[in-house]
Amino acid sequence: MGKLKKILKEEVKSFTGKTIINVDIQPEYEPAIHFSIPEWLEWLEQQSENNKIVFLFNGTDTVGGVSEQEYISWLLNLCIENDIDPDFINGSYFYDKGYAFFRYCMDSGIDDDELVALIRFMVANDINDSRDIDSDNWKKFEKKYPEYPNLFKLLKDEMGEMINIPELMDELRQYNNIVIMGGGVDECLKEVELALQSLDKSYITVPQFIF
Repeated sequence: MGKLKKILKEEVKSFTGKTIINVDIQPEYEPAIHFSIPEWLEWLEQQSENNKIVFLFNGTDTVGGVSEQEYISWLLNLCIENDIDPDFINGSYFYDKGYAFFRYCMDSGIDDDELVALIRFMVANDINDSRDIDSDNWKKFEKKYPEYPNLFKLLKDEMGEMINIPELMDELRQYNNIVIMGGGVDECLKEVELALQSLDKSYITVPQFIF
């Protein structure tokens, strides 16, 4: 593994005191992951001594995917197969994050800043489902954000199409000094980034481990 460690040292930064969040780097998405999963795991193992490691995943509660234990077993087996110390996996945090909570607006081409403004507005007004934004609240939103008219046009007449505030927001609210990676870059990873932005959480990315 010497060559691997040299590559990681040269290409990927080491951190201290960070919360390292890994999004959807899981067996179902292996065909879409272009980086070496063993390299990613070895890098995480190296970071685990001085940082908190978090795995966000699409699991049984989200899309009927892997259970938490199945996901952990997959990671442990990969560590063992690639001569990586697996102990850090047992000391990591796992969270079935939810799926597609902002995707309708994302896929409709809504600007990030506009979507973040709506997410913040919904949180501030204790609204979990955009279908529950009544006319008075839309007026409040338009008054506060007159530069963002597209969301009202998109959502006001759409039957069944919505965004929602996921329980993930409460989980992310606990984290600081965030480093994030995973994928998909314009899908689930982007949703987590938008959630962090709406919570005013600063973060940095590790491009080598984004798919």
